[in-house]
Formats: sequence, C-alpha cells, structure tokens
Amino acid sequence: MKKLFKEYRILLLIIAIPYLFIIVCSIIKVNYDITTPATISKVFTEINIEDNDECNVNTVSVYSYTRVSLLNYLLGLVNKNASIDKTYKYQVIDTNLAYSSGLIQKRVSIYNAIIAGYRAAGYTDIINQNSFQGYIIHTLYTFASNKLQVGDIITNFNGQKFVGLTGSNEFEDAVEQLIFDPEQTYQIQVLRQVKNANNTYEMKTLEFDISTSYYYNKEDRKVASFGIETYEYIIPTTSESLPDYSWQYGNSIGPSGGLMQALYVWDSLNSNQYTEKLKIVGTGTIDVYGNAGPIGGIYQKIIVANLAKADIFFVPVSSLDPDVYTKESNYIEAIESYQNLKNTKMKLVIVSSLNDIINYLKDK
Repeated sequence: MKKLFKEYRILLLIIAIPYLFIIVCSIIKVNYDITTPATISKVFTEINIEDNDECNVNTVSVYSYTRVSLLNYLLGLVNKNASIDKTYKYQVIDTNLAYSSGLIQKRVSIYNAIIAGYRAAGYTDIINQNSFQGYIIHTLYTFASNKLQVGDIITNFNGQKFVGLTGSNEFEDAVEQLIFDPEQTYQIQVLRQVKNANNTYEMKTLEFDISTSYYYNKEDRKVASFGIETYEYIIPTTSESLPDYSWQYGNSIGPSGGLMQALYVWDSLNSNQYTEKLKIVGTGTIDVYGNAGPIGGIYQKIIVANLAKADIFFVPVSSLDPDVYTKESNYIEAIESYQNLKNTKMKLVIVSSLNDIINYLKDK
C-alpha cells in the first residue's frame, strides 16, 4: 500500500485538491444572500372563500438563502437567474427566528388580504371595533432591546395608547419624532403570548422601559431606532352576514403574496367573473386599505410566472405616476427580467393597489 501511495501520490494529490476545495468552500460562510426562482401556488390553497377553488389567481415564491457558503456564492455568480445581495449587517442570523418572523408576516398578509378583499367587494363589516390589536413586531435586528420579542403586539408607547386604522403606523410615527439619546428610556406596553404551568398559552400584558442604541440621519437630525419592524395588526371578523372564509399558512412564509390573495378574495366574492379565463400571477404586500407594497425577488418571480405560462403578472409600485415608479427597484428589476424573456405572451401590468387591479380587469 505504501509503495502504491508513493507511486501515485502526485495523482492522488491532484484528485484530492478539488475535493478539499469544495469541502472548505462549503464550510466557509460569506456575508451574501442569494435569491433563486421557486414556484407558483394557487391562492385558494391558503385562503378559501366559501369553498371556492375555481379562481385562477396565483402567488409566486422564491428561494432565499441568507449568509450563504462560499461555494453557494460562487455557484450563484454563474447562475443567470440568481440575485446576490450583501447580508444586512444588523440582520439576526437565526433560522428559528427567521421562520417565526416569516410566519407572522404571512399571517398579517392573509388577514390584510381578507379585509382588503371583502371591503373592496362592499363588505365593510369585515372589521369592527375589536379588530385592531396593536402593532406586531415581525422583525428584530441585532441592536434591538433584548426585552422585545418577535410576535409582541405593541399597544402603548411613551404614554400614547394606539387606536389603529388611521391610515398610518402610529408606533412608527411616534418613533419618527424621537431624537436619538442613548441615555433616554421610553415606556412600552406589549401583549405577549406566554406559556402557563399547564402548558397552555395566553396573552399577557407586559410593561417595561427600553432605550435606543442606534440612529439614522434624516433631515440633518439623528432619529432614534429600536431595531424592530412592525405591522398594523388587524384581525378580520366573522358573522352570519359575511360569506365564510378560512385560511392556512400553506407552503411559503412572508408577506409578498398579499396583493394576489386580496385579488382572489375580491373576485371570489364576485363569482370569479373577472379572472375566470385568465391565469394571473403577481406579487406585492397588501395593507387593509388595499395599498400594494414592495417586495424582494421580483426578477426571479417573473421568470417563474413565465415558465408557468401566466397571462398577466402584476408588478407592485408605490404610484402610477411614471416619474415615481420608474425610479423604484421593483419596477426596474421587473422590466429587466421581462426583457430577458424569450417569446413570452405574458403581460406585465403596473399597479399600486387592489383597486388598480380591479379597474384593469373591469376594463379588459
């Protein structure tokens, strides 16, 4: 054996080097995220209105990988359908936390879609005086207070009790007025789901003081940041006067299916008359007022929709004013991806709200 090893050691070394390189590259992590195409899913697999499974409205997903290995980074560089971005330096790298965050975003997305869709169809009693819960924390960054948790619902801040449904995020508006002072503390009240001794869960009200440890510059002033992101958390109602709905998380997490979910809800409540002969795919967040919001991975999502032979792909922008949306990353990436498609019959449609989609479909 020793004789054979000596005789072929150079050949063995040549063979071993690539394998060692692959192993090392698989272990080393780099501060980059990669996004690649995934698949489309019919909305009725996640939200169902009175057992309606005829509406052909679809969400689209991507695969997202955070702080990838050096090997995956190198493979991403040669994958024309992959996007590579630097990992946000304050992002918490924790798979359990990321999953919890994604589930909360998905739940809020579904609730918002149900509310926006029902309201667009004329069912204003889908919300009532008990629907607003507070502002739910869906993301924590590394500089956030360790007193806060993903899933906490903020109900009071610095003496202000939130009322909700004002058209803006009251908590973020309040924080926007603060000047950064690391010595200053602020009182916050949250609702938190806690486990009891008998292993059941209940919501409890907690109060504590938090301080800021980070700021960002805005108009030459240091605006405080608590290292969290929140959504307005509003739960739709159920009553005998409303068509029945049900929902489940489905196979994906995150908020980017909201706009298409709202479209499905609205069209289901209108007997599918506007989407019946179309295969519709799109992306974008939604709020309870029907406004569309930006998302990531739209370059890959358009590739997926085209492969699925979609008729229409709805692209979310903040305004239908060309002077505004032509400068937005969602639009720029969507156009770049669309122009790279070959012989596509899919139509790209720019929208800023559920109402924009409704008006487009009614005019077709």
